[in-house]
Amino acid sequence: MNTEQVRRYVMRYLEATDCHILEKSPAHTTVKLSERADRVLTNRPYYWGFVDRTGAEPETMRFTFVFDPVAMPQEPPRGPGGAPMAPTVGDAAPYAAVPAAAPGSTPAAGTAAATPPVPGTAPDSPAIAPGDSILGRYFGVAPAFTGGGGGPGRIPREDVTHGSRRLEQIMQAAHSEGRFVSLFVEPAADEAAARPARGTRRSTPYEPWLLLNLKLEFACDLKREEIHSYGISLVSGKMRTSYMEEALAMQLTPKLPPHVHVLPWRMTIQQARSTVEEHLVEIISRYDDTWASEASARLEEELARLAAYYEPLLQETAAEKRSTREAEETEPTDKLTQIKQQYDMRSQELRWQFEPRIHLSLINAGVIHVPSTVTR
Repeated sequence: MNTEQVRRYVMRYLEATDCHILEKSPAHTTVKLSERADRVLTNRPYYWGFVDRTGAEPETMRFTFVFDPVAMPQEPPRGPGGAPMAPTVGDAAPYAAVPAAAPGSTPAAGTAAATPPVPGTAPDSPAIAPGDSILGRYFGVAPAFTGGGGGPGRIPREDVTHGSRRLEQIMQAAHSEGRFVSLFVEPAADEAAARPARGTRRSTPYEPWLLLNLKLEFACDLKREEIHSYGISLVSGKMRTSYMEEALAMQLTPKLPPHVHVLPWRMTIQQARSTVEEHLVEIISRYDDTWASEASARLEEELARLAAYYEPLLQETAAEKRSTREAEETEPTDKLTQIKQQYDMRSQELRWQFEPRIHLSLINAGVIHVPSTVTR
């Protein structure tokens, strides 16, 4: 994923979870998380347990997610309280020298009256304005708490790039929360305008289709993966391939549109899943299985090499055991057991690495309700 793809993915997740975008640019975004996103991303179980027990008003955290660290300016240094540090004395603007007035004379026009020095300060230090303080001058005014860690006013800043921990966390959250969905096709504007007036009983029938996105893995010491997308009608049982591409071209909404009714299911989800699996098994049976034969041959070769090392060692250790049996020494017996365990463990590792296998897993699924074409 490049920077733009990461930015679009993260922004889609933040918008889908109703987060409040405070600031955004091509290089970053500052966001106040929603309660839904905060519970998943911030790892604050004790805080949310307190909120759930007491019913207190939750305060969600703010984050600055940086998609392009090179184009993003660095943060200013901060003091112990978390506020930005003021410039050092060497960086401060020089003060203009004011000539001392003669005793008993009044200040000249355009000059300020001399202010007596504050106790505890150097005689030549600049005067402090009323209401100012030493801490305020050198550390700034502490801003209000923004819900972030690291001190008052501190909004956590994280790089969200390909391979980063935060991007992986967002992907896992999107996968777990959006793995199963139920969506409806939004009626076109002309169709909505052509509908009869209120009071009539006519409505559009919607047909539920089960969308299954599956990952098929052919694994040995090498691996090949295939993505298969199927759609199967829960009313007619008709099946289509590459159904995800059709779903992406639809205008979908999680809410049931007005003047729409859903046809009753004639097939359960388990039956539809079994139908798809049978279809996949038929496809796999027509594949060339040369890769499995070659992987089995490599496995046998590795097992033979492993046996050539461990079997003589086991025989030698067993001979030592027989020769020392009369002396009732237990050390050779323990050594023989350890070698057998190592041999078994290495054999299992080789079988896991080289043995050919086919694995089918579900990526995500959903029920897509589309205008029905079934004649009743």
